[in-house]
Amino acid sequence: MKKTITLKSSKCKSLKGILHVPSDKSISIRALLIGSICFGNTKIFNLLQSDDVMNTLKSLRKLGIKIKKHKNFFEVYGNGGYFCEPKSDLYMGNSGTGSRLICGLICNRGINAKITGDVSLSSRSMIRIIEPLSKMNAKFKHNNGFLPILIEDNYNSTIPINYDLKVGSAQIKSAILLAGLNVKGTIKIKENYPSRNHTEIMLKFLDVKIKKSKKIISLESPNFIKPKDLHIPGDFSSAAFVIVATLITKQSNVCIKDVGLNYFRTGLIDILKKMNAKIYIENKRSLNGELIGDIKIKSSKLNSVIVSQRISPRLIDEYPILFVAASYASGISKFYGLSELKLKESDRLKTMAEALKNAGVRILENEDSIEIHGKENNIGGNIVQTSFDHRIAMSMLVFGLGSEKSIKIDDMKMINTSFPNFKEILEKIGAKIEHIHK
Repeated sequence: MKKTITLKSSKCKSLKGILHVPSDKSISIRALLIGSICFGNTKIFNLLQSDDVMNTLKSLRKLGIKIKKHKNFFEVYGNGGYFCEPKSDLYMGNSGTGSRLICGLICNRGINAKITGDVSLSSRSMIRIIEPLSKMNAKFKHNNGFLPILIEDNYNSTIPINYDLKVGSAQIKSAILLAGLNVKGTIKIKENYPSRNHTEIMLKFLDVKIKKSKKIISLESPNFIKPKDLHIPGDFSSAAFVIVATLITKQSNVCIKDVGLNYFRTGLIDILKKMNAKIYIENKRSLNGELIGDIKIKSSKLNSVIVSQRISPRLIDEYPILFVAASYASGISKFYGLSELKLKESDRLKTMAEALKNAGVRILENEDSIEIHGKENNIGGNIVQTSFDHRIAMSMLVFGLGSEKSIKIDDMKMINTSFPNFKEILEKIGAKIEHIHK
């Protein structure tokens, strides 16, 4: 019987070095999708080659889009919005972003297509994008809002809508915008709770008629999208693991180069600074509309913090690693308004609470909040049930870099969805992470 290989992390002396983290997953997926509807070829530099991004790429190829890999870039041969009907399912793996955005992109392009995903993705409801897209007259068959979703041929019959977006969700917003690119007229989205705006930035960079005034995003179509070269910055969500690892290990000093610093992604930095973290941003500049820069981090004596729901859309992916930081901070940290965490790759509130409790951390968990008693009993020594969630896996491996006993994770394969060289990058700066047999 073949043994399964997974990862174990252990207490390390210090982390030091200069590094790059993987390219931004969210922007990589958007670059491929939007490049496919340009009139001409888009060159994408520094595309993230993770499972989620590659599943999006493969799905576009099934839709008749030629995508060529060169030495330094990927070239997307845009068909101006024309897609071939796929002969097989569009398998999106574990990607909530890829699956929801591709639904918006192709729901009114005159084809039938079936969207599928892995077990984890298939347990996540898609009703939040089906509902607004259906209001635009897109036609779907689905399993009570879950994958698989069958998109039915509905060419040229979608209509513009005014949509009141009640939750902070970049995926819902982006699905509507991508569908809106093939609608005659103006769609409007009232964004009550602002979320990451990579789609809007990229569309604006490509001269699409899109604007935001106060809470209203307006997109006027049709658009004739001409291609431009796209450069993908480092993924802040990946940098987050290195940031917290550096803060909680002694005598550490790390610089992460060329990281995306989009305001709607960097809530973690604001919270960590409130916790007395030594974090410095240098060399700020713009890259196809996105703010990027270098992040310098030093070991810090962290203090506890109270985090309200208001900042949630700006650090929704970073809560698991922030919980780790709170575990190493002095005092009791409290986090509120966490219901959205239950809708991620796993129920991240429950899964992280369980993992930290098993590592010795004192946790008080409520319906949509959590209280973490820091620096009391960070023993470690447990095997983490990750629920196939890459952020749970990496967060707890970072926890193990400071705990008395090693941390093991039950599976490592899902790390490839976003941070394929996680182990290698952390090892280069001095982290103790090794392969083990289960």
